[in-house]
Amino acid sequence: MALWNVMYEDWQMECCGTPFSVGDEVAWQLGGGPQLYSVERHGEEGPDTVGRVRSVQMVTWGFARAAGTDTFEPVKGEEWLRPVESCPKWFVDPVEGSREQGYFRREVGVLVSLDVPDDAE
Repeated sequence: MALWNVMYEDWQMECCGTPFSVGDEVAWQLGGGPQLYSVERHGEEGPDTVGRVRSVQMVTWGFARAAGTDTFEPVKGEEWLRPVESCPKWFVDPVEGSREQGYFRREVGVLVSLDVPDDAE
């Protein structure tokens, strides 16, 4: 068995995903890799990768207003991981701060350790 790191973005889960917990067997279409895979719920159809969830960490990023705009961008180096037992269907936005203040933190997805067979693609 091999352990893969998989990012499951908030919008992918909120749109079309099914919540899961540590210990669950899941079947996901994955992109990216090999250092970090991502769940792909939209786009071209492909084979699912089947594996068992070994851990789930909530991913939170800091966002700040870009100078002279109303656009918010991730702040470099502001990423926090928090262990959780399950992936929620809905994510908290904002966790802290507000758009009006020009800075906020929000949950952007979960980082999953997925145990897959050695021959998984």
